[in-house]
Amino acid sequence: MTNFETARKLPEFLHYLRLEEYAENSINGYNKDLLGLFSFLKENFGVNRKFDKENLIKYKETLINRLKPASVNRKIAAINKFLEFTQLPHFKLKSLKIQERATSPNTLSEPEFTRLIQTAFRLNKRKIALIMLTLASLGLRISELRHITAEALADGKVTINNKGKFRIVIISPELCEKLTSHCRKCDIKSGVIFLGSTKQPLSRTFISREMKAIARLCGVDEHKVFPHNLRHYFARKFLDCGNQLSDLADILGHANVNTTRRYLCVSENLLQQQMAKVKIFTQTNIEEFFARWAM
Repeated sequence: MTNFETARKLPEFLHYLRLEEYAENSINGYNKDLLGLFSFLKENFGVNRKFDKENLIKYKETLINRLKPASVNRKIAAINKFLEFTQLPHFKLKSLKIQERATSPNTLSEPEFTRLIQTAFRLNKRKIALIMLTLASLGLRISELRHITAEALADGKVTINNKGKFRIVIISPELCEKLTSHCRKCDIKSGVIFLGSTKQPLSRTFISREMKAIARLCGVDEHKVFPHNLRHYFARKFLDCGNQLSDLADILGHANVNTTRRYLCVSENLLQQQMAKVKIFTQTNIEEFFARWAM
């Protein structure tokens, strides 16, 4: 089978993903990653060249040279899924082994989060402020924001349907009160409460852009400010209260607790504070030794 013949199977693969009820954002991601592969094969080997693993490995090498390991693995996962669908599993690529970090440079602190919310309200961006508050209070993915409805507020809980898996997340009375007040002001009596001017749910791009604009205005590093990082923020706060990792996994919708562990990176500053509390020796017992050694 040639590169051209293989590439022609892409629309059929995308249709398969839709039948499997993949989220549209996920399907778009698969499409983009595979188009990148086929573009590389066309430019470097031609459309009539036989589709083989050696060329796939060369593409993987180019990814390693220009992308972060996590991004490389995402693209490899898309390629491998496509290879399974086209019954070419023997062509599958090995993902990169990544050592998990104990710290994250993008950890958002409580003062920074508070500043974001206060600034958003001060700028009269009430909707964005409430969205940030909701994501950080419930640990939702941005794609799950559409499940926050007037009906959910009336029940005090939201039922999340993500890729055919259902879970229930309780809405705290404090958050419920704020969101209910928003509905009254905007005359929202049913359905999704965070809508744009076209009465459609706000897009991920719009929300992310607004959040970063607010971050710049209040002096918070905008690299820390994106919707999914508020899910991380919730995870850390939940565990700081002494709750169990397994309970957090249920709330976040993770089938495997190991997936949840990725959200538990602490900031480098916090890690330094934690390490400073670990006393291996007392200063008085070893001070004399160091004094003599330094002479």
